[in-house]
Amino acid sequence: MKTWIALLMALAMVFGLAACGNKTEEVPAASSVVEEPEPEPAGPTNPLTGEATETDLSANRPLAVMLNTLKKAMPQSGCGSADMLIEIPEEGGITRVMAVFQDPTGVGNLGTIRSTREYFVFMAMGLDAMLAHCGASTTANDILSQTGYATLDAMSHGNLYWRDPDRKANLGTEHSMYTSTDQIQEYLAGSDFRTTHEDGFASPYTFAEDGTPVGGSSAQNVNVTFSGYKSTAFAYNAETKKYDVSVKYNGAADGSAYMDANTDTQVAVTNVVVIPTSQSTKADGVLQEFDLTSGTGYYACGGQYVEINWTKGDMDAPMTFTNKDGTPLNLGVGSTYICICDTDSPVEFA
Repeated sequence: MKTWIALLMALAMVFGLAACGNKTEEVPAASSVVEEPEPEPAGPTNPLTGEATETDLSANRPLAVMLNTLKKAMPQSGCGSADMLIEIPEEGGITRVMAVFQDPTGVGNLGTIRSTREYFVFMAMGLDAMLAHCGASTTANDILSQTGYATLDAMSHGNLYWRDPDRKANLGTEHSMYTSTDQIQEYLAGSDFRTTHEDGFASPYTFAEDGTPVGGSSAQNVNVTFSGYKSTAFAYNAETKKYDVSVKYNGAADGSAYMDANTDTQVAVTNVVVIPTSQSTKADGVLQEFDLTSGTGYYACGGQYVEINWTKGDMDAPMTFTNKDGTPLNLGVGSTYICICDTDSPVEFA
């Protein structure tokens, strides 16, 4: 009996030692957690494009410039560097483009410069932009006078502008006026012209790295016919992820590249916004006006488009965009081309 007891005790000791030898020491859970580094704070961005900038530009007033779009006046200078291009018809079926630069440094020549209209003034006011132009319609002049909205008009700031002699001789005086970003910035640095936003101004636009609308329809090609004289076309380039811009005149089926004479390159934009709205002729039988209160429109990015809502209202309010469900529309990071046209103007997507 004692022998069996001794044997059992010996076996128990052997198994116990074996178990101790195979035991794995537990490590406290906290020591296995890898702490994630704190995210880097987001740097400043261009309020008109969402692109990263070295310095904070948000307090700076952008520069808006009235550019001539007549076929005879092409190519324009500086259009390819604009953060935003806004095209709207004028009397006689012609259009003008207002090019907007949050930071015009180094852009170079701007032109050719033409007069402005009241709806371009409204769009500039909404961005609190410094507007460069050569004269204005009677109604636009009345609005500028009544509101005290100061502009860089060639009629009162002639030292900022010049006439290109070759263009003046061969194309006509109206297609020859230029200014330059260096000249404008030099003037602003030595003047009391307001160059920063007043307190309370906030940029109305938000951006996403990829602005392609979810659930959109094909917009590889977009064509906006402003009139029988002028159309603007956008062709999506999958390599650059931008729309290459072309211009068409007199109902031509094929257009020509919208070129920037400063860089000899075709204008390309990330976003295309089309705003069809009521266009009518004023009592003088010549000047045009547009309903800029609110409505629906189209947004194209990444080769897709969706229907959107837009609102402006007050003359000094910015034009804002929302999705159909009312949430803010995120534009794609990059430049934007806004087409404001009559509700009867053909707008084609393919």
